[in-house]
Amino acid sequence: MNTEHHINELIRREKEMELNPFLATRVMAKIEGAEKEVRIRAPFWQNLVLATSIAGVTFLGIIIGNSYVESDTAEMIVNINDSQIENLGYYNFAEDE
Repeated sequence: MNTEHHINELIRREKEMELNPFLATRVMAKIEGAEKEVRIRAPFWQNLVLATSIAGVTFLGIIIGNSYVESDTAEMIVNINDSQIENLGYYNFAEDE
């Protein structure tokens, strides 16, 4: 009963409060100001540095990738019998799981 009284008292006080008639105007002004701040563009030099960095990383990636490609004449074939290394037959049985 005491909790109910406190709740009713809180509701009564909230209803008695006078609202500021300019509150909605101030809130909308803040929202519009935030939208204008979001529209700020990055300086030209930052865009240039970003584009140059992406191009440089791409170029280095291509150079590094091509360094691992050997010529067609030097092929090496490796034949490994790994039947004794991987005994996957043990995992085919339900009781071994």
